[in-house]
Amino acid sequence: MFARRLLQIQLQLRVQSRVQLQLQLQPQLQIQLRRGLLTSPPLVHQPPCPHTQLRRQLLHTSPSQPKASSPYLHPDPSPQPPHPLTLDHPYPAPPPADNYHTLSFYSFFPIPATETTRLRDELQKEWTDKLCILGRIYVCEQGINAQISVPVENTAALRQWLENHRLLCGRIPRFNWAIEQRRAFSALHVRVRPLVATGCPVTLDELGHEPEYLDPAQWDRELQQNEGTQQQQPLLIDMRNSYEFRIGKFTGAICPDVDTFREEMDAVREICTDKEKSIYMYCTGGIRCSVAGALLKAEGYKSVKTLRGGVIAYGHHVRQPAEQSNAKQSLFRGKNFTFDKRLGEEVTEEVLAHCDQCGSPCDTFTNCANRSCNLLFIQCPACALKHQNTCGTSL
Repeated sequence: MFARRLLQIQLQLRVQSRVQLQLQLQPQLQIQLRRGLLTSPPLVHQPPCPHTQLRRQLLHTSPSQPKASSPYLHPDPSPQPPHPLTLDHPYPAPPPADNYHTLSFYSFFPIPATETTRLRDELQKEWTDKLCILGRIYVCEQGINAQISVPVENTAALRQWLENHRLLCGRIPRFNWAIEQRRAFSALHVRVRPLVATGCPVTLDELGHEPEYLDPAQWDRELQQNEGTQQQQPLLIDMRNSYEFRIGKFTGAICPDVDTFREEMDAVREICTDKEKSIYMYCTGGIRCSVAGALLKAEGYKSVKTLRGGVIAYGHHVRQPAEQSNAKQSLFRGKNFTFDKRLGEEVTEEVLAHCDQCGSPCDTFTNCANRSCNLLFIQCPACALKHQNTCGTSL
C-alpha cells in the first residue's frame, strides 16, 4: 500500500510541476496559447547539451556524409518521384467498427523555414475540410511526424493527397497501421515544433547517421540468437518514458526511469560506455529510436540497431498466423502505450501492471476525472466505480 501511495504522489508531483510551469507564463501568452495563436508554449531554457558540440565536431571532420538507406530519410531537397498509390495495401481487415483507420508515419527531409507555417495551415484546413482527419501532427524544418485517424472511405484519398503535394510527394513511407483499429482522436491539431522533444537542436546531417533498422522477424532472430549460449546478452533498451513500460515491454529490456527524451539519452550513455558494443533499442512507433540512434551514431557509437516500426509493427508481427510469422512466441509482453484516447493497445494478453489504488492486476490507464488534477494513472473497474473515475481527489 505504501509503495502504491508513493507512486501516486510521484505522479501527482509531476503533473503539478507542469501546471506550475503553465501558471508562470505571462497572461498574454496564456491567452494566445488558448486561442491557438502560438504553435507551442515558449521554450523553457535548458543548459546546452554537451554532446551536441561533440556531434558537430565529428560531422565536421567526417570525410563524407552517409546516404539515406531507409524510407524515413530524404535529404535531397529536389522533387521526388511519387510513391505508388497502392503503397499502403493491404488495409487493415476487417474494417473498423467505427469506420476509422488509425495510423502513423514520420519522415525526415528539408522543409524551408518559410514553408513550415504554410504546410501547417494546409494540413489543418484541407485534412479537416476535405478528408475529415483527426489526430496530432508536428512539422518543422527537418520533416513531419503524424499520428492520425482517418475515415475508411478517405484512406486512399489521403495517400493521393500526399503524392500530389509539392513537399511530401515521394517522402512519406508506408503507413504504420495501429494494432487496434478504432478512432483514437477527437480533433486535428497541427503544430510547428520539433518532431521529437530532444531538448537540443538536431540537424538533418545528424539524422543522416541512421541506425540499422531490423524488421520484427530480424529483431526476433538477433535477440534470440544468444539464448542458451555463453555469449554476452545483447544490450536492449526501452526508449520510452517510465509510465509507458509499466503496462508492456520486451523481455530482458533495460527500462530507465525517465520522463523526457533528453533524460533517456543521458541514461543510454551511462549504460553503454563502450561505443563498440551493439545497442538494441525500441519505442512505440519508431521515431524516437530513429532520432536517438542517429545521435548516438553521430557521437561515435558503432552499432545501433532499432525495431523498424516500433512496438506497433511488432504487434502486427506476433498477431500473424504462426506459419507466417515464424516466431516461437512474442518477446514483447503486455500492452503498447499510445498517446491518444485509447491509452494502449494489446500485444499479448499478459497483464504486467497493477491498479494504483487497490493493487489488483490491471493495465488500463485513465486520466483523473477531476479536471484540476487530470492525473494519468492505472485504475481497475472496481476502483473506477468506487472513486468515480478519479484518483481519490474530490470532483
